[in-house]
Amino acid sequence: MNPTWPAALDAFERHLDLQNVLLDAGRYDEVVAFAPHADLPPLPWVFVVRASGLLDRAQALVERAGAMRDDTRKRLAQPRRLAFAGLPVPGYVDQQA
Repeated sequence: MNPTWPAALDAFERHLDLQNVLLDAGRYDEVVAFAPHADLPPLPWVFVVRASGLLDRAQALVERAGAMRDDTRKRLAQPRRLAFAGLPVPGYVDQQA
């Protein structure tokens, strides 16, 4: 099987679309890298602009997923407050009762 660059770029674009849908749903932990066919020939110059645009989209996706991961870590690392933590505590004990 000898995959062509147009087919590989189309597959990469579909993959990026799917990964963005996952991020939009907050499922950053399900984002996976694209794995092109290993036997692709060198990239012809006519596809450089398209490939560069897809690479930019992929980098933006990586940064977005990393930011979502970091935000989740920070949120989970914050101490949890108990529901009753704001209730007043008596300042004295009535021992005559």
